[in-house]
Amino acid sequence: MSVTRRHFLGASALGLGALALRQVMGSSLLAANTPVPLAGGLNGLPGLPHHLAKAKRVIYLFQAGGPSQFETFDPKPLLREQNGQNLPESVRGGQRLTGMSGYQSTLPMAGAFTNFKKYGKAGIEISDLLPYTAKVADELCVIRSMHTEAINHDPAITFFASGSQIAGRPSMGAWMSYGLGSSNQNLPAFVVLVSKDATRDQPLYSRLWGSGFLPSEHQGVQFRAGKEPVLYLTNPEGVS
Repeated sequence: MSVTRRHFLGASALGLGALALRQVMGSSLLAANTPVPLAGGLNGLPGLPHHLAKAKRVIYLFQAGGPSQFETFDPKPLLREQNGQNLPESVRGGQRLTGMSGYQSTLPMAGAFTNFKKYGKAGIEISDLLPYTAKVADELCVIRSMHTEAINHDPAITFFASGSQIAGRPSMGAWMSYGLGSSNQNLPAFVVLVSKDATRDQPLYSRLWGSGFLPSEHQGVQFRAGKEPVLYLTNPEGVS
């Protein structure tokens, strides 16, 4: 069968147009059944969220080796009263020791060295070290019910990022991308910024923002330090 060039181009245009229409219509139909319009972006799980979400983004700040909860948001008055006393075996409960404290003959308790005051309508106790944070106490939700038996930095940091001490689990950002999706069609739903302070001694591994066993499209995209956070988005020098 002979096909003219005009017929071939016309049939090709019709096929490409049908594919484009399918993509647009598919996104519109999905958005119509979703509380948060996705506008052709990264789709989340069907039926989520179950109510109209007010928050459009999450900014998660994590300080590796930052100040402890005892000097920030959790005063522990009994710990302060028993400052300097040896840790009772009833409290330790056979908990393993770190390499830094395994050879100590005593395990003295150390209470907070700063004072706390109540702020806001809820009376949230905040350390004197955080005077500016205390001014916005009514905008904070302080959670003190979390606990873990992790005693070393790496498994504890892994627990913070993924909810498990075992490496390889999906990070919090990956779960949010997987469950809720994104209204953005061409940009990643989950990006990562890492500080490059020369005094930072605690390393941060890329698995802390990895997708684990979820599809790789849900993993965090780390921005580079320097002039080009993302490569190949700007023209080379001399090219306009």
